[in-house]
Amino acid sequence: MVDYNDVSCPLDPALPCSTAGYPAYVIEAIDEKDVQAGVNFAREHDTRLVIKGTGHDYPGRSSGPGSLSIWTHNIRGIKINKDDQYAVEYGGIASVKIAAGMRWGEVYTEAAKHNLTVVGGAEPNVGVGGWTLNGGHSPVSSTFGMGADQVLSLDIVTADGQILTINETSYPDLFWALRGGGGSTFAIMVSMTVKAYPQLSMIMHSYALVTSANSDIFWSLASYFHTQVPRISEAGGAGYHYALPGALFDPSLTDSYLLAGFWMFSNKTEEHVNKTMLPFYAEVAGAEWAVDPVYPQANNTFVPDVMTYWANNPSEEGGSSGRLGSWLVDRPGLSNFTKLKEQLKKAAPTPPWILISHVVAGPGVRDAVEDIPGGSNAVLPAWRKAYTHIVTARAWPTGNTALKTYLTTELRESAMPALKELAPDSGAYINECDPSNPTWKHDFFGENYERLLQVKHKYDPHGVFWCKPCVGWDEWEIKDGPADEDPLNWGIGQGSGRLCRKE
Repeated sequence: MVDYNDVSCPLDPALPCSTAGYPAYVIEAIDEKDVQAGVNFAREHDTRLVIKGTGHDYPGRSSGPGSLSIWTHNIRGIKINKDDQYAVEYGGIASVKIAAGMRWGEVYTEAAKHNLTVVGGAEPNVGVGGWTLNGGHSPVSSTFGMGADQVLSLDIVTADGQILTINETSYPDLFWALRGGGGSTFAIMVSMTVKAYPQLSMIMHSYALVTSANSDIFWSLASYFHTQVPRISEAGGAGYHYALPGALFDPSLTDSYLLAGFWMFSNKTEEHVNKTMLPFYAEVAGAEWAVDPVYPQANNTFVPDVMTYWANNPSEEGGSSGRLGSWLVDRPGLSNFTKLKEQLKKAAPTPPWILISHVVAGPGVRDAVEDIPGGSNAVLPAWRKAYTHIVTARAWPTGNTALKTYLTTELRESAMPALKELAPDSGAYINECDPSNPTWKHDFFGENYERLLQVKHKYDPHGVFWCKPCVGWDEWEIKDGPADEDPLNWGIGQGSGRLCRKE
């Protein structure tokens, strides 16, 4: 996992350690009063404020050298209400009130006890706050929609220190903005109430396709796979798929490339799954482009309860230095085999970088708008047309600033334009983005940006909340950033300087 919180004091004991990259003070909040006190202090003393839940934050928004940090991880609690008619009105069967410090694995465990399903992250240690407020894609998004689509109400602390409960009738503009427009921007979430659904089973179709390393056939295979994503998604499939060097999966596969992952079919029969997937394997076996052997492996596994499964999903390890880039791709972008092949290869050139295709949108995200309180929210509109969220990554040894500059430049100026070429009018998921993206307003917020900025100015006119690349961040400038860093990286994670409002 990419780690923006320990660059100045890496986990490697052989590297130098400094406190320079960390907040000057941290408030360990246990309730809304602690959060309120921190916000009031920061506002009254013109102090940079950062908000941190679990710190599972790829763009580094929860970091800030010399800042005052409000740590919400110990604001705890889950409350299930099976008599919530408001949740029923919007398509659920119950509601769950979740405190800001909870992690999704904890929520899943509690939901499973009550035979309920909630929409949350695939990584059980991801915190509920930043994930939800920035949209939140889920293993069950293709069935129920985005995380932000589930929110019925929010308990928050505003920039002027008010403690509020907001919903579609109370502060509706702020409620709209906080559901998808970003955390650490408009207010601090103390808790949220979300819809819950009946217990959900699934059939997991796991597979691996092995072929020649970095070969033309591998990229043909990756391209063909993506042309099939809309068909499989409309048939109820969702999943996580990896194009990678074989040795990263199995040390014996040193001369191989691998397309591997799993499809999840919720409340479907095995007959339906086989009917959906067998044409894919038949085409791979007989395709004109399959000039080298492709060795397939596949199996189906019945999972009786998705909550129990994801609560026990192995957690990622932290500590590596790297950056993600991503793009949402719609049906037209997945229809041209030749163009897909060209652009995917450009996005993950040699040395072989991984491509991850998150098929987590499709019909569930598209149709969720029918059951959103208030009729809409600030989720990036590109999600409603997308089928897959394609991610690539670059990594470097901690402390190697020259290599970091080279790789982040290549990601921004080469890999990302290649993915964008597939669907130029689409966008990117801000929780797994390149925070140095020069077209961030369009790519991360789309047509919602100007409305979000109006809400920002209304509820936070003094800029108490600031993060990069969040709404309104460019109304400030970073001065005296690290001399050895590309200025485009100033303000990201621990790579910061003095934060000054532009005149």
